[in-house]
Amino acid sequence: MTDAELDQRIAETLSIAGVSSASLDKARLFQRSRGSSLAGAVHELHLAPDDLLNGALQELTGARSVDPRLLTVYPDFVESVHQLIPREVAASLLVFPAQIEANSIHVCMVNPTDGWTARALESLSGCRVMPFVANEVAIQSALERHYGAFRSGQPTRAGQRAPADAEAAYRLRLDEPIEHLVKPAEALINRTRDAIGRDPKALATVIRDPAIIRLVHQIIVRAVEAGASDIHVEPLSDMLRVRTRVDGRVRVFAELPPGAARVVVARLKSMADLPLEPAKEPLDGRIGYDLTWNRPIDLRFSLVPAVTGENVVMRVLDRSRQRKDLTDLGLDAHTLKLVREAAELPNGLLLVTGPTGSGKTSTLYALLDTLNASDTCVLTAEDPVESNIKGVTQVQCSEEAGVGFAAALRSFLRQDPDVIMVGEIRDVETAETALKAALTGHLVLSTLHTNDASGAVLRLLNMNIEPFIIASALRIVVAQRLIRRLCQACRRPAPPEKVQTWLSSLDADTIDTYRGVTIFEAVGCDRCGQAGYKGRTGIFEVLWMSDALEGLALARASAAEIRRQARREGMRSLRDAGWMKVVAGETTVEEVLENTLGESSGAAP
Repeated sequence: MTDAELDQRIAETLSIAGVSSASLDKARLFQRSRGSSLAGAVHELHLAPDDLLNGALQELTGARSVDPRLLTVYPDFVESVHQLIPREVAASLLVFPAQIEANSIHVCMVNPTDGWTARALESLSGCRVMPFVANEVAIQSALERHYGAFRSGQPTRAGQRAPADAEAAYRLRLDEPIEHLVKPAEALINRTRDAIGRDPKALATVIRDPAIIRLVHQIIVRAVEAGASDIHVEPLSDMLRVRTRVDGRVRVFAELPPGAARVVVARLKSMADLPLEPAKEPLDGRIGYDLTWNRPIDLRFSLVPAVTGENVVMRVLDRSRQRKDLTDLGLDAHTLKLVREAAELPNGLLLVTGPTGSGKTSTLYALLDTLNASDTCVLTAEDPVESNIKGVTQVQCSEEAGVGFAAALRSFLRQDPDVIMVGEIRDVETAETALKAALTGHLVLSTLHTNDASGAVLRLLNMNIEPFIIASALRIVVAQRLIRRLCQACRRPAPPEKVQTWLSSLDADTIDTYRGVTIFEAVGCDRCGQAGYKGRTGIFEVLWMSDALEGLALARASAAEIRRQARREGMRSLRDAGWMKVVAGETTVEEVLENTLGESSGAAP
């Protein structure tokens, strides 16, 4: 709730408890003159007993009421907290850090329901914030006594203070060389190595040290700020290597001493609420609090015990990321028209295919946004649900919990849906249920792991599904890849000999189409991190199930036969789509070739 709403509810609660209207009016007048909270005004004017006021704050905010003036605070604790939440920021936000645990920091706040303050502190400290509630008089006094940080006359309410101090502190830490964080962490690890070896409980103490918290937090934050989709923490025999995947490519982010492996991994396990002892089997978890400024992310945590140690990979799921419209995916006008026509069909199966990380989920969500309307019932079965769609019933599937895709689909058919989306067809049961749903008047969207569009038909046939069901239910297959975009700040025209080499790899008809065009090559600059590329776009091929293709499916034709027929009917291959991006100056020949291995370079036969 807002500060004003909290003040109003405090007044109502105190009035019910017997505080007179005259006393509350006096408190409001004092509040306006000082810019304080109503609770602070009541406390300072002694208009209600402290136990009554504290009880009201606790009841209304759901946070434990604490008087920070009564806490025992040692100098070493103050110094530790200052490294996570600078004194100036604590005073600016009017918060008093009271306790540090393995992965949380307890903070006294005037309004614990003020989500902005908690998120700001989490992104600054790297710890989950556990709020206490206290009136501002007590917080001001504790800050002045223990931190020397609060000065009379400073603003005390969220609406009166700017977030600039906290954000400036966050940005300043991003600019600090990573070596400045590695050195104190390494020194601590070296000092405590023997203690950790003797007593496993010592590890829990080490990972709450600010040196370790800051190092791990900055590794994650800097990777996310650089656009990483995945963060790899890999213990090797001679180092702890941290790598990130940016624009589909893995690159080395940092190399730490080998002794850091156990402590860094233990810190990450603590953040994911997993046991600290060495894992004997793979572990999965989630880090779900706000680690980055004004950009809510979740980290999907996966740990695998390896010979050299516990290997961790964290998938970055951006909760603030805007879903893409169909027009933003990279579809050319012809392909976009086909996909939109498929989305307007009353029934049938629409498949999106490609390897992991090829953007299939983004395409499905774009289709769902197109189909979502007040007169359409849309149900989805996902693992995991990556983005919430208003107006759509989304079901989180989990085989471990006994809710698989096939079971969800069977239940959906009793929910009167118009459109069904199932995250992935993984087995025969899911495939059969999806196809039968498509035959009984529903539009079904799903994904399949195949290299190209024609391979999807063969994959369904190889699941021993009756060919007539496939031919009758399958409407369209969209195969896709994500390719890197050229950095527009540093790209340069490719030399004539490189253009000629590329043209000579094409057949005669295609050469005539592209003769005389300018193509570009990657260079590298500060803006793109010397990669030569910045961002990604999609390339697509669309197989529309014509009468001829349905006949081939009924005859159990090979993928090659299906592909040849689709090309004769005008299907543009992934490589064709890639060449269109090359001549548009969006990507390079090398990028297209790498992402369309196994395809010929010619046009349709």
